Amino acid sequence: MSQPSVPSAAREHFRCGLLAGLLFITVLPAPAASASPAWSAHVWQSDDGLPNNNVTGLAQTPDGYLWIANAGQLARFDGANFEVFPSLSLVGLDQKVTSLWCSRKGGLWLGMDHGALVYLEGKTPRVFITEGLPNLSASTLIEDDEGAVWIVYGGSNLCRLKDGQITRFNKTNGLAVTPRAGCSIARDSQGHIWLATGGELDRFHDGHFETVLQIGTPSTPLRLASARAGGLWICAGLQLFKYSSEKEKPVEVGTLQPDQPSTEPTMLLEDHQGAVWIGTSSSGLFRYDAGGLTGVPTSHGAISSLLEDREGHIWVGTGGGGLDRVQPRAIEVQDAQTGLPMQAVQSICEDSDGVMWATTENGLLTHHEETGDWSLVSAGANWPGGRATCVAADRSGAIWIGTRNHLLHCWRDGRFTTLGKADGLPSAVIHTLLADSAGNLWIGGEVPESLQRLRAGHLQTFALPPNIRVIRTMVEDAAGNIWLGTSRGMLLRVSGDEVIDETARTTGSPLSIRCLQATPDGSLWIGYVGGGVGRFKNGRFARIGSGQGLYDDIISQIVADGRGWLWFGSDHGIFKVRQQELDAVAEGRSARVRSIHYGRDDDLPSLQANFGDSPGSCRSRDGRLWIVMRTGVAVVDPGKLHQDAAPPSVLLKQLTVDDRTVAYYGGVVPVQEVVDLQRPQAPLRLAPGHRRLEFEFTALTFGAAENVHFRYRLEGIDEGWIEAGTQRSASYSRLPAGHYRFRVSACNGDGIWNETGATLGFTVAPFFWQTWWFRLSALTLFTAAAVGIGRYVFFRRLRLRLHELEQKAALDRERARIARDIHDDLGGSLTQTILLLELTRKNRADSGRVEEYARRISSSIRQVVQSLDEIVWAANPANDTLSAFVDYIGHFAAEFLQTANLRCRLDLPEVVPARPLAPEVRHNLFLVLKEALNNIVRHAQAGEVRLSLAVTNESLNLIIADDGQGFEARPGAAGADGLRNMRQRTEEIGGRCVIEGRPGTGASISVFLPWPAAGHKP
Repeated sequence: MSQPSVPSAAREHFRCGLLAGLLFITVLPAPAASASPAWSAHVWQSDDGLPNNNVTGLAQTPDGYLWIANAGQLARFDGANFEVFPSLSLVGLDQKVTSLWCSRKGGLWLGMDHGALVYLEGKTPRVFITEGLPNLSASTLIEDDEGAVWIVYGGSNLCRLKDGQITRFNKTNGLAVTPRAGCSIARDSQGHIWLATGGELDRFHDGHFETVLQIGTPSTPLRLASARAGGLWICAGLQLFKYSSEKEKPVEVGTLQPDQPSTEPTMLLEDHQGAVWIGTSSSGLFRYDAGGLTGVPTSHGAISSLLEDREGHIWVGTGGGGLDRVQPRAIEVQDAQTGLPMQAVQSICEDSDGVMWATTENGLLTHHEETGDWSLVSAGANWPGGRATCVAADRSGAIWIGTRNHLLHCWRDGRFTTLGKADGLPSAVIHTLLADSAGNLWIGGEVPESLQRLRAGHLQTFALPPNIRVIRTMVEDAAGNIWLGTSRGMLLRVSGDEVIDETARTTGSPLSIRCLQATPDGSLWIGYVGGGVGRFKNGRFARIGSGQGLYDDIISQIVADGRGWLWFGSDHGIFKVRQQELDAVAEGRSARVRSIHYGRDDDLPSLQANFGDSPGSCRSRDGRLWIVMRTGVAVVDPGKLHQDAAPPSVLLKQLTVDDRTVAYYGGVVPVQEVVDLQRPQAPLRLAPGHRRLEFEFTALTFGAAENVHFRYRLEGIDEGWIEAGTQRSASYSRLPAGHYRFRVSACNGDGIWNETGATLGFTVAPFFWQTWWFRLSALTLFTAAAVGIGRYVFFRRLRLRLHELEQKAALDRERARIARDIHDDLGGSLTQTILLLELTRKNRADSGRVEEYARRISSSIRQVVQSLDEIVWAANPANDTLSAFVDYIGHFAAEFLQTANLRCRLDLPEVVPARPLAPEVRHNLFLVLKEALNNIVRHAQAGEVRLSLAVTNESLNLIIADDGQGFEARPGAAGADGLRNMRQRTEEIGGRCVIEGRPGTGASISVFLPWPAAGHKP
């Protein structure tokens, strides 16, 4: 190890130089108006939606809205967007709003520039224009404990409005002097009203003012503010006093030193921490606390209004620079203006004395002590040489500097020592240094790739996997393992004397690594290029990217702040995420993280983190975070960040249906013609024919509106919460009829959720065909139709079944009839024939008897043939017509009577109507006819038989008459079976049979058969 001769006083030289510079700064007084770098201002101007850059008044209403008065306009602000209300359309007055005050009841008082006073409380604005109010601008408004409003007009006229009555104060009714240099009014913590004017301090008591104190001259401008601990703050000209009680004299606590002549105080405010803010007419804003008076940067020198909101932010209305929110600067950028020799910083560390050391991209080494700027080290005469790449501090107090020149320098005890190639240092370029907890120094080099450990002055080289490219970062975890990340995306772990490739257990495939960070819980956090951040813990790996809410996927630096947050330096600046949220996503307990980005709202320039050499970030002993950037070093003081312990107030601002507003949040502004979301009078009911619904919502928190996250849910549509991120609206396409409830919740930048959120219940009306009465009617009609159809189908099927049964019964009857006819007619005749044949066989020797038997056999066979013909005729469906029936009975009667040697006279119609005739009907009619003819042949001894058939539209009339001997027996008498059969057969087919006869005059049988009704088969 070579040890170049270095003067031991080099480091003391640096410290003495810095101390001398500090003493020089202390001796030369700086103007108080110079803006303190400890404060920053976020500015909203007309380009950001502010109506006008001249802000004349500020107020905050109980709902959380910030109200800003401008020339001719009134605007309310939710931290992200401005809503503008022209005074003419709002209150009906074409006047400027010059002052604002929020009343105890939650309304808003507006002072106008021509004396009018307006009160807004959500209903019709109350406008006070009376002869008692001067035609001047209302510059100041306050409200006392009795609800009376005090107004300062034109800076020198004092009025009070109580119960609608105006009182003007002057020498005649309470003021000791006539205001000449303007007046200032304030209400103290005990509720007393104080007035400062004309070099006097007056207190209002028993209806008039009493002079309590002489302060300044009659022309001295005075401003008052209440002190929370009691008493008043008084700014008399450029002097600030604390006035505690009437028993004590005011105590001067400081004097303003403005940078503009003729500067006067315009506004005075004490914040919740007891600090006093003083606005001036031309020299900007000042702040007084235990450390004295300091200037605070603002966008304009003329301060017209001051306000502290409920979250503790200070708002400044300026006379031309717009609206400012001033806050402690928690993040600053150390750059060329603070002494960095080059803006692009590569590596940074803190030594055991609290001094920060850094290397720049152009190879310079510099350090920064607690007392001042950066001092260049590598330009000194004792610098051993080489272009510095990275710097690390070990626990013994040594500073190690890697270079691009085969050199490793060590600063210890006021001198440099150097290791080089001859000492066993193989790599030309050292990119990474790590001083571990055991006192070892780990060295990662390139050209060639190498990993070495320096222990007790000896270098040990480790074998590396092939083609790892550059070791960009190294870290020691809680268990003492050394981890390496390479530009090729390989994650390596040193175990004993072996380097183990853990890549397969993480991403599986190479994904370039830029940084590593180990946390006390045993987690290893890995920053990837384009892959977000990975967590490797207990052998399990998870990766989290922008899809899970990470602000950027290109991570160059990671550092833990010890407060539960991980801070990330990325291509798009600086952001932080709670480690417990990252753990929840990595373990599958949550789907998203919330990233809090720091940028324009924090008065920061566009930042991009640097990478390539390690260490690139660190947490110093005072808790600040140091992150290397392409434009300097970002220094984060987490203790100065505003902590939002309370959840944000969430409001539904507006509901539009097809771009038409149907509901709106008015607050103190009257709402007409649409539903007021603050005061809904009736359930909201939407028409069914809409195409699109859009809900607009907001969270009233002003720390960092860009870090407010929302989630919403439409009960009845969404199964769970929809993560909206920073989006402040939600839209839905056409909703079906039904009852719905829209819910929205939000969390602030510190992750505090408003679990209650805001809700809106509404109903989408149904189309008329979706209404209950229509559905009931339709159901009734459907039921009736179904019942009717069912009944019709049932009875139709029943009729068909009955018809089938009737047909079957008819068929059965027909079959029975045929069987009976065959049995009675054919059977009897055949039996007779068999007997005759048997007799013929037995008496074949007797020719006479044989001839007689043969004749009788022939007659019986003819009878069988005739009976068979009748049976076939009756069974043939082709004969089921009236015409066929008429032809058959005519032919049968003529042939039957001819065989019996009787004359037959037929009276049948020449044209027979085309009517069907059922088999049963025609068969029974035929049997009646046959029975009648048989009776005539056997018993009537007639010479002539008349057969008459008449057909009408109503009936069929059949008459069989003879000229025989007639009869005496009635049809019901014994031996009249044939007559009874005829009547019975006629009645079976629905007809009527009339039998007439007297002895010696012949007989007649009349059959009357009505035709069946239409639709019934005859």
